[in-house]
Amino acid sequence: MKIRYLLLPLVLSLGAYAETALAKGTLKGPYRIDSRSLGYELQYWIYLPERVEKPLPELYVTDGQAFLAAGKLENVLDRETDDENIEPFAVILVDSRDPDFPELSRRNREFMCNVEYAKFYVGELMPEVSRLWTGAGPETPRGMMGVSFGAINSACFGMMLPGVFQTLVMLSPGSDKHLEVIDGLYRERPASSSRFFISNGGPDDNQEAAEQFVQTLRDKGYDVQHVATGGAHEWDDWRPLLDDSLQVFSAQLGVKEAPDGGDG
Repeated sequence: MKIRYLLLPLVLSLGAYAETALAKGTLKGPYRIDSRSLGYELQYWIYLPERVEKPLPELYVTDGQAFLAAGKLENVLDRETDDENIEPFAVILVDSRDPDFPELSRRNREFMCNVEYAKFYVGELMPEVSRLWTGAGPETPRGMMGVSFGAINSACFGMMLPGVFQTLVMLSPGSDKHLEVIDGLYRERPASSSRFFISNGGPDDNQEAAEQFVQTLRDKGYDVQHVATGGAHEWDDWRPLLDDSLQVFSAQLGVKEAPDGGDG
């Protein structure tokens, strides 16, 4: 079976995300970082809440450009903070495109348990973010969030970097072949302390493979919240879950309860 990847829409240009003052937070970037591990430059944005108390918890997001353009994530962050549904934390949105040629995606080479991509995070990106903005240390709560193939990356990082990301958000992980590989790897390895928030749509959204992975995690003793939407593999299905995703991460900070989602 040919593995198919979701091509996320690119509806806004890079220049649209220069530093922007927001009602409850500030979106800064894009910033470039020259990765020794990967051998090329990447770029990212960082959302900082209005009230910054260091060390600041960190939520990392793959396909950051799509979460900004299609997900309007900064607006969700402002609203959830204003409604006091979440506590302040930093969100680091990592672009999956070549910054010089944004029409070129690097998702296929980076997201499937790429050791060098993991080294980039823990050895280069996270130290820079901590030094410049958050003051985060080894004990600071961190999370990883992604959609589709980016959700597979969340699972990979949870397995490859146990204890680094305490919350792993996986919205519509795909494809089914990737999920089968991840499922087998999690079956083989001891469980870590990470908690999961996983969603899937209907039969055309890797439903069977996603639900099997959820069951595997529960059998291993993981804390899993699972939401089955019955929808499609698209932003119209993911966008309504962004507030829940942020609340799940906030809940690990010991302030707010996580939403009662799905069968979790």
